[in-house]
Amino acid sequence: MSFIVKTGKILRNNWKKSTFFAIVIAWGGSYTKNHFMTQTLMRTYCEQAAQYGNQTIPVSVNPRNVTVILNPNANKRKAQKEFEKYSAPLLHLAGINVEIIKTESEGHAKSLIETLNATEAIVVAGGDGTLSEVVTGLLRRTNEQTNGLVPIGVLPLGKTNYVGSSLFPGETKLEKVRALADATMAIIEENTMKLDVMKIEVLNEENKKPVYAVGGMKWGAYRDAETKKDKYWYFGSLRKYATYLFNGLKSSLTWNCEANILYSLPCSGCLNCYRVPSVQPKSKWFKSFMKEDQDNQMIQRIYNPHCNELLERKISTSDLTLLTTNAIPNRINQDNAPAKLNLLIGPKKVDYFDFVREGWKSEQGESRSVSELIEARTIEIHPILKKKDVWFSIDNEDFEMKPVRITLLPKMLTVYCRKNG
Repeated sequence: MSFIVKTGKILRNNWKKSTFFAIVIAWGGSYTKNHFMTQTLMRTYCEQAAQYGNQTIPVSVNPRNVTVILNPNANKRKAQKEFEKYSAPLLHLAGINVEIIKTESEGHAKSLIETLNATEAIVVAGGDGTLSEVVTGLLRRTNEQTNGLVPIGVLPLGKTNYVGSSLFPGETKLEKVRALADATMAIIEENTMKLDVMKIEVLNEENKKPVYAVGGMKWGAYRDAETKKDKYWYFGSLRKYATYLFNGLKSSLTWNCEANILYSLPCSGCLNCYRVPSVQPKSKWFKSFMKEDQDNQMIQRIYNPHCNELLERKISTSDLTLLTTNAIPNRINQDNAPAKLNLLIGPKKVDYFDFVREGWKSEQGESRSVSELIEARTIEIHPILKKKDVWFSIDNEDFEMKPVRITLLPKMLTVYCRKNG
């Protein structure tokens, strides 16, 4: 008993040191537990991958070949380390021949695709920006002829991952390791599904090449605040909340997104919205993966008189978001769901406290308040700009705000997914 009393007095008299060592011990215990669980988890995945690598193949058949487009700067330069730690070992154990190509600058992934050699799959190891560049490079090179094109693997290694997080969700550190391992195993097991693509074209500019995206487009005050997160790095993991606290009263944010929009209603496919590209693909190896799509022949026999009918209206909001179903976790795996663009229009005005509350909700994975939802196949946005240097985001990459046309390309890409996906 005297020992307990004596120990209590020592801790009370040295409470600062006691508190410090208690925190260190708690952190060390948590780190050790997480490390052990991660090692155990990866051991299980390695055993699964090795089963594929141990399978025999005929002498005349070459090992499967995949090309990895790796953005080493993604997620504050953590992407390469995490790829080498959690993805590469599984691919090698599965007996896959892996060619790794690293991007060196913004836009480099697009040029890499233009000179890419024959491969059986393309794996994107990065975030939304890297995936958008790869998809843009693919569809520009093939002139949107993608039937039978090699599948794309998405490894959620970026700071933001629209599609990766929808296909392979994970919040905690251990869950993110599991999500990355699941994404790699999906490539190994060759489970696939179709994804919609957004085609974004700048209006009133000739010879401007389109940009393609698989996630969404954002414009408004919340988007502007999100881009300022890294400015508050000294808050650590709380910087994503600090950005709303410190920017809620700043006039530099786009508080009024005013625009005229023209849109057509969703269409399941008809003669009007089916277009045969007039230019054939330049590369022979892309052609070798293409096949005749019988579904398109059926679509050409369907006529929908309302498909090309444009509806017009004026909007004014503080928050505008345009999403494909790929960016909606509960809907990405619904094969029978109609393909459509989802235009989410937020409140016209928000006060400081609403702005902070809604911003924090979005950082926790919840949806912000929506005043109106418009579903469409094509959308034209003609912004009414009252100041210069207004920006919007396409798959979390910044672009100067201009009049744009967004067209939905349903089931355009084949990507790897979970077995039950």
